[in-house]
Amino acid sequence: MSQEASKNPAGPPVEDGADEPPAPAHTSLPGLQMARFVGGRGLAALGDQFLLFAIPLLAFKLTGSASQTGLIFLVEWLPRVLFLPVAGVFADRIRGYVLYIGSDVVRAVLGLTAFAVMLLVPDGKFVVLCVFAAGMSVAAAQSYIALEATLPRFVPLDQMARAQSIIQGTEQTSVVAGPALAALLASALPTTSLLAVIGAVYALTTFNTFSLRRWLRTETLSSSSGERTTIRSVATGIGEGVTTLLRLPAVLGLVGVTMTVNLVVGVGMATSAATTVGVFRQPDAYYGALSTGAGIVGILTFFVVPKLMRRLSPLAALMTSYSLICLGGIGVGLANTFLQYALSYALLLGTVGFFNVVIRTERVRRIPREQFAKTIAIIMLLNQLSLPVAGLLVTLFTRSFSPQTIALGSVIGSVCAAVLLIPLLARLRTSPAPPDPAPSHGEGDPAGGRN
Repeated sequence: MSQEASKNPAGPPVEDGADEPPAPAHTSLPGLQMARFVGGRGLAALGDQFLLFAIPLLAFKLTGSASQTGLIFLVEWLPRVLFLPVAGVFADRIRGYVLYIGSDVVRAVLGLTAFAVMLLVPDGKFVVLCVFAAGMSVAAAQSYIALEATLPRFVPLDQMARAQSIIQGTEQTSVVAGPALAALLASALPTTSLLAVIGAVYALTTFNTFSLRRWLRTETLSSSSGERTTIRSVATGIGEGVTTLLRLPAVLGLVGVTMTVNLVVGVGMATSAATTVGVFRQPDAYYGALSTGAGIVGILTFFVVPKLMRRLSPLAALMTSYSLICLGGIGVGLANTFLQYALSYALLLGTVGFFNVVIRTERVRRIPREQFAKTIAIIMLLNQLSLPVAGLLVTLFTRSFSPQTIALGSVIGSVCAAVLLIPLLARLRTSPAPPDPAPSHGEGDPAGGRN
């Protein structure tokens, strides 16, 4: 689950001569409101980490099967992936304020409802968990794309790196704090109670966003926002995103290598509960410590990443981060003790942040602003398609192979695929082509975009 900023005031340059009208003036949020907005999104990220802890653990406890745990991982990610293109079109047409409120309300209701139903219908817990995971994934997809589209509309391009670092910092903090808090709560409460806690967290983020409505309603949308949203217009928007992506070979290379990374990470996540509790016979608290350790490594890497990004070319930075992720995956597959496994898992997930910085910066430089949300949605669909595939692989192969063997096999497959992508990735050595002159008829407000 990144590099040189443009000096063109109209926005970042684009590849292959894509047209790009001038970017609109930004409506900046006041400092206090921006802090509250980012804090609210950080709280939502904390809820996401509770989910990543609770769903696999509940699935394994309910079934005692690594195969069923892989199945729930598939159910958790597939709806999210399939909904991403639609979420991108909505993000271009509907203000982020409305999308945040809607997705957070849905997640709050789902969490509280799932908790209540599990208490009332104990025999149907696994089915309830599947429905809960699928619904949460769709709402999370919309919230994620809304943030990707909203931030550039409030933050000028020359301040985007700082804003991205703050957002990434809140996400990494949630990665550290979320599993630790979830493990603490799980030791004091029944695991199903985490669903109620998750619902309460999203209720708080809803209230926070609602309190910022005065400022968030000033968001400027793209010129397509006035169009009526129909099935045909959504399909047209998705087609525009696909067309834009196909014109950007370097970005296609980034998509391919990200898919291989997500396969390795997805298999690691899908097998982590079964490996910790089933293979190494460790208590639930140790399972929470896995993600906490990965989050700590992620935070530490951000002290090093800015210096590395200044010294390394985009291609070198990409391959360095990719190599660290693969090294962690190999360690996960070969670990003989839980300590070896935990350290390798921390390297596997903790260095993903470094990889993300590289690909996000490069995508900002190369994707046209007016097509950003649509194109990013297609990219995220392809990137995250590996995650349900990872769940499917775990479901299919855990009857014949150990979870660690599957993790090692995913690394080998990832490396073989990455080698085939080298011709596309080599395009990262060249700067994006300067944009063509803006068309004289474009008077609408093009959507900003990032990552």
